[in-house]
Amino acid sequence: MPKFLLFPQSTVFHQIRDQPIRAMKCLGIKIILAAAVLAAMNPASAQQVLRVGLQGAEPGVVRSNNEIGGLQIEILDAIAKNTGFKVTLTITENTRRSFGLMDEGKLDVVAGTTVTAENQANYSFTVGYGTTAEALVVPKTDKKQYLTIADAKALTIVTLRGSPYARYLKQNGIINYKEVETTTDALMAVSTGQADASLFSGVISGYVIKQGLFPNLQIVNSYRPALARPYAMAFPKNTGEILNRANASIQKLIDEGTIRQIFAKYGITID
Repeated sequence: MPKFLLFPQSTVFHQIRDQPIRAMKCLGIKIILAAAVLAAMNPASAQQVLRVGLQGAEPGVVRSNNEIGGLQIEILDAIAKNTGFKVTLTITENTRRSFGLMDEGKLDVVAGTTVTAENQANYSFTVGYGTTAEALVVPKTDKKQYLTIADAKALTIVTLRGSPYARYLKQNGIINYKEVETTTDALMAVSTGQADASLFSGVISGYVIKQGLFPNLQIVNSYRPALARPYAMAFPKNTGEILNRANASIQKLIDEGTIRQIFAKYGITID
């Protein structure tokens, strides 16, 4: 069963670090602060652990009181159960940070990421499970029927720093766009009038808006996404047997319908 490491860079860490507890439960799993775990790990035990990074955005990671769960955590938990992996999870503020930690040798895998042409050149990916595409989010007062990103050229659009969405905006001649670190930052910018629209994962933005956290925002239903990509786990190149075991586990979960059931639990239908 995985244990969860909360690094200082993590938004989750900042939310819990002042609480008078050192561990929380998640799917029957202990969540342990990073400093305590890293101090206890020795080289022999570290070789038996798969160190996983995951962006701390809903619905992938969902906080409730003193518990942390979520779509991507449930998928990771299922993979750990049927592979026997011992997993530690670092929850980061964005996927870019997770990849940075893996590049530094501090992680073995990035979970809940998506496959792009750019990162395929540098990393090895598991088989895909479910898909996500970009969504355009605007205030409810904006009634325009945007069909493509070209229709939104007059808007100031906020997206995630260093993401495929940022590259897409630049490539399509969107001059007025801003980059922020987290999905919450992006939605907050639109909600407070600092930007006209946001563009990033429709799975994330759709889930957050359905929870009523930004009641003045809406997803533009007329918008036709152009960046549909599968979710997958990313490993360094030439990972070998660990990648093969992860692939076999994910395919088994797909074939059994487990992946579909987990997505459906969070209101997401996948093909």
